[in-house]
Amino acid sequence: MNSNVATLKLAGVPAVSRAEESQAKLREWQRAGTLLSFVYARSLGGLLQTGHGRIVALSDTGLTLDAGGSSLFVVLLDARYDDSPQIFFTATLSGHFRVPGVNISLGNHDWLFFSADQVPKGVMLSRDNVPKLR
Repeated sequence: MNSNVATLKLAGVPAVSRAEESQAKLREWQRAGTLLSFVYARSLGGLLQTGHGRIVALSDTGLTLDAGGSSLFVVLLDARYDDSPQIFFTATLSGHFRVPGVNISLGNHDWLFFSADQVPKGVMLSRDNVPKLR
């Protein structure tokens, strides 16, 4: 074995985390003015809001979503991001769909999901398709 041979170490490109990819996707959607489907859920229940809107302001500390007749401001401090597809069930629970997008677990433990894909109508809950409770 020749001890005079130098070892070549390749400088690796730093890996981009899923959080960074998710944040980059949000910035891309904001710049393009992309109409997004969204789901907002309170951590303790009691509120599940779905709709469509555009991200009109985005920073490390917050985002503003224009949803047509209203705006939603979301605090992003201590948020965790993930770009894994989300599984949604139909209102009757007889089927499910994988929807690509960005999941945001907020610092207060609420959850926000954005997708630029067309979401099947029966997947997103609304007052019109929630089964009646007896």
